[in-house]
Amino acid sequence: MVDGRLVDAYYFCVGGAVGAHEAVARPVGYRVAATEVPEAIERLLRAYLAERRPGENFRQFCAAHTDGEIRNILAGEVVEGVERDVALARPPHGVDG
Repeated sequence: MVDGRLVDAYYFCVGGAVGAHEAVARPVGYRVAATEVPEAIERLLRAYLAERRPGENFRQFCAAHTDGEIRNILAGEVVEGVERDVALARPPHGVDG
């Protein structure tokens, strides 16, 4: 809810991969209104570009940081983790919800 009204929101998960390093993305406890998603992603990508080790890809960068560290980068400040919302309906086939 934002200003007393329901808005679209996203719950961030990082670290998923396909292929040889297949993995399910892990939730980091950060939920934000859809309108704030671009800024959160930009903060995370800027941190990756500024802090990555030589040869480190994004998946490795996320694996090297705790959920709290990733959450704080996304938020741009220290924030407490939130629980994932319970789906109101069953997720589509093949979607882990």
